[in-house]
Amino acid sequence: MDHNPTVPLSFDIQATLIMLAYALLTVAALVSIFRTRHDGAGSKFWWSALVIVLPLIGPAAWFLLGAPPLRRRAKLQ
Repeated sequence: MDHNPTVPLSFDIQATLIMLAYALLTVAALVSIFRTRHDGAGSKFWWSALVIVLPLIGPAAWFLLGAPPLRRRAKLQ
């Protein structure tokens, strides 16, 4: 087994976990966006674009500002 002494294994593991968390957060935000009813016609498009273009800020903005509260979501379904 060949080991690269310039990059410790822990860095590779951390980078993998960060990318996995980013991917899961983005997918969760996109699923949430498409399952939510929106008032505007282009609302889903713009929220999706924001989530994809701004890697961590977009999903955080959706979950903090765009997603309806849980009580309201329960009434809509």
